[in-house]
Amino acid sequence: MVHFSDNWLSELYSKNDIVDVVSSYTTLNERGGRYWGLCPFHNEKTPSFSVSRDKQLYYCFGCKTGGNVTNFIMKTENMTFPEAVEFLAKRVHMEMPKETNSRQYQQVKEKREQIKKMHKIAARYYYDTLHSDAGKAARAYLKKRGIEAPIIKRFGLGYAPDGWSGVTDLLKKEGFSQSLIKESGLVSVKNNNMFDTFRDRVMFPIINTFGDVIAFGGRVMGDGTPKYLNTRETPAFNKRRNLYGLDLVRKMRDLKGVIIVEGYMDVVSLAAHGVRAAVASLGTAFTKEQAILLKRYTQDVFISYDGDEAGRTATMKALGILETEGFNVRVIALGKGVDPDDFIREHGTAGFAAKVKQAYTGIGYRLAAKRAEFNIETEDGKEGYAIAAAKILAKVDSPIRRERYVERVAAETGFSEKAVMEQIGRRSADANSFGSKRYNRTHEAAGSAESAFLAAAMAHPQYIVDAAAGITIDDFSSPPQKNIFSALLGCIKRGIQPTYAELLSELGAESDRSEAARLSAEYIAVNNPMAYLRDCAQKMRRARLEREKHALMDSLGAASGNERGKLLARISELDKELREMGVG
Repeated sequence: MVHFSDNWLSELYSKNDIVDVVSSYTTLNERGGRYWGLCPFHNEKTPSFSVSRDKQLYYCFGCKTGGNVTNFIMKTENMTFPEAVEFLAKRVHMEMPKETNSRQYQQVKEKREQIKKMHKIAARYYYDTLHSDAGKAARAYLKKRGIEAPIIKRFGLGYAPDGWSGVTDLLKKEGFSQSLIKESGLVSVKNNNMFDTFRDRVMFPIINTFGDVIAFGGRVMGDGTPKYLNTRETPAFNKRRNLYGLDLVRKMRDLKGVIIVEGYMDVVSLAAHGVRAAVASLGTAFTKEQAILLKRYTQDVFISYDGDEAGRTATMKALGILETEGFNVRVIALGKGVDPDDFIREHGTAGFAAKVKQAYTGIGYRLAAKRAEFNIETEDGKEGYAIAAAKILAKVDSPIRRERYVERVAAETGFSEKAVMEQIGRRSADANSFGSKRYNRTHEAAGSAESAFLAAAMAHPQYIVDAAAGITIDDFSSPPQKNIFSALLGCIKRGIQPTYAELLSELGAESDRSEAARLSAEYIAVNNPMAYLRDCAQKMRRARLEREKHALMDSLGAASGNERGKLLARISELDKELREMGVG
């Protein structure tokens, strides 16, 4: 079987939005949070073909077929998987990678595990160095910034000494090959000579949601450049698919929202002042992949970027990504040239909390940013701002929300609300709730605890290992569900929490992909995914025991002697287990 790397396929999917691709084959209209159109695979007069931008999946409630963007191209263009992959790569001008067979894939997997081991060793080395004589200046630097021992321990902060071969020599001593060390991202190479990448820097381990150290960020303590130095991408680390601090956020109970900041020190400094639910992107602008990853833990986010021009630009980009992904977004404005670390150290937790309460909505932030471009003390400035604001408000679908901001713009500029509305241009809101009653189904409508378990597990793969304790492939009654469960666990064991699109790439049969798409289309979010999954697992175990008991009872009639005694003994054991589970 042909394999492509997880990272490459993830990039392919991120660049081929399924709504855009499907729209070139059938007309789609957005209703009820999905896109609907006539199915391209069977004749119909009423649209039953749905596409989810959030999940990057399609599913037809008429012909019961579904999948991701690759599966759609395979079916519409009658292509094989590699052909469909190449088709999509050409569509977005991506260069095709070399295909890898199973043996090569296994080699990559082993290399990734070795690199993670090296990073774990390096993390311990940096942590120990921080607490040694060599780390005295780094400890003083952190203390000056309000970072004390408990926070240092929580984040595993360390110090890379001002030398050339500390980590390099340590990895050699641990028995790693020179070629593998070169690929780790922990060393740099010049004229075929290896030397430590990080020197004289405070070190921030980047830890994935499985608890693996996969990379580092290193910060200078003075005025050196670059301010932050980040691990280059490796087989174990993709900066677009991870967030600094998310490993700690995922462990929090009753998570109410997450603050997105720009720097590692912002995350650590906020935590030191009691603001624990903060994450940062990894040396790059906020990405769609990071939004999808974050969505597994919360729907409510606050953006708190630096108050300079670059920070405002980054805020606008992140705001667009997060809104597209369905988040409830607010923007915390701290002031010109101020970052969260500086602000909370000067104004404390109470001051930061006040700024959180004053946070802008996405529309409010865009209007405020646009207003700052005009001098509304002048007539020309008022007119320019009103016209620019109308362009922003024209994109607001909710009539009520739009009216709310029209009132604000009118008050700010002195123009009438009617004039602002006319500038916007009235658009009739699409209140048609087509499909909402027919397709807004609950987990129970999926028909079984197995279906409910899989639907929730696909939405929250980070919980499956804990929730699936005691569950085996035999607990699923249909072959497609067995295959989905197996593929999901396979992804987790490879160290990735798959998106819907990525999971479907693991499924070979169309029936498996259609079942996965069906389950995802019928999934409705629950307040406590872990508790829900465990409840489903409990019902599955109970059903398994009951099936075994009934099968044994059916066999009693033909059994005799010792065999009958063994059957009765096992039935008695099953009765006891069922009673302990509250059955019988």
